[in-house]
Amino acid sequence: MFEICKEFSFSAAHSVYSQHLIRELSESTYPKCRRLPGHGHNYRVFIYLKSERLDRAQMVTDFGHLKWFKEFLDIWFDHKLIAGMEDDAFLFMLEKLEILKGGRIVLPEISGVKPSAKLLAVDSNYEIGETEFSGIGLSELKQFRYITFSNFRTTLEGKEADFYQRFFDGISLFRGSPTSENLARLFFYVVRRKLERFNITCSGVKVMETETSSALYKG
Repeated sequence: MFEICKEFSFSAAHSVYSQHLIRELSESTYPKCRRLPGHGHNYRVFIYLKSERLDRAQMVTDFGHLKWFKEFLDIWFDHKLIAGMEDDAFLFMLEKLEILKGGRIVLPEISGVKPSAKLLAVDSNYEIGETEFSGIGLSELKQFRYITFSNFRTTLEGKEADFYQRFFDGISLFRGSPTSENLARLFFYVVRRKLERFNITCSGVKVMETETSSALYKG
């Protein structure tokens, strides 16, 4: 069996709303990782690919076949705030910002002008795609494992337009809690889904939050 590994990196923040500490083990029950708006990491992602035999180039596969994954991280995850879709506190904040209205996440009008943006999404089958964003209901979020936004556009200028552009281009919503364990699983199945049609097998993904903390997911 041959196995190769390619390392990637991105910087992002997350708010781990699910965090709970056991006093006897941690000497504290205050969960710092639950704080909003979040805390940041310089993530390192390791993609492991395996094969019983080598291809005609005498490789498991060329690392160039993972160029798309680097672009995926750069556009979809780098410099994002990753929050949970079920994080009631984050959804409450969206309501206060008038981004969540009537159970739908919408682009707010700015001085009567409706901006536009793209929705980038990983669906339940771990397929990735993008579309123009017009709004999405909280019930519709269940069909996605991850969503984020890009290319927020408006003809207006000023602090309100600047705020919403920076906010929309900077937030992501993750199904479940955005722990390193769950990120590793998401990346594993995204890579496996993309490469399986080319008979390339992903054997595992490791996500490092710090030099001493990591999570590994294997198929």
